[in-house]
Amino acid sequence: MKKIILLFVLISSLWSAKIDTFAQNNSYFRDYNIALKIAKEEHKNIMLVMVADFCPWCKKFERKTLNHKDIDKLVKQNFVPVIVDNYRDIDKYPKEFKTTALPTVYFIDTNTQKSFLKSTLYVKKNHFMKIIQEAIK
Repeated sequence: MKKIILLFVLISSLWSAKIDTFAQNNSYFRDYNIALKIAKEEHKNIMLVMVADFCPWCKKFERKTLNHKDIDKLVKQNFVPVIVDNYRDIDKYPKEFKTTALPTVYFIDTNTQKSFLKSTLYVKKNHFMKIIQEAIK
């Protein structure tokens, strides 16, 4: 039994490490409340990306869409980006954003803390660029 628990803890730490690595490499926040404070100071809205490390579509979205240089530039110019694991980081984001469809991206008004635009499931970079441009308006 102890071996199973140890294995679970090891696997769990590896899962969160992947999101941490993406966040660190791409300057995304991992905690919604910290990002909210920064967003208010910078007069920006929040882009909250909900993923799970076991989700292959989430990894593809990170790798092919979010990592694209034009998307990354537009996101950082206009939003404070946050990425959280929908299942493991339940204390790092408001519960009303929990979802079953992954990846999901919420564009959140900093003042009301309500989502004004939502993108669900894997989206290619060209389509996501249009979503970002809509969120900027």
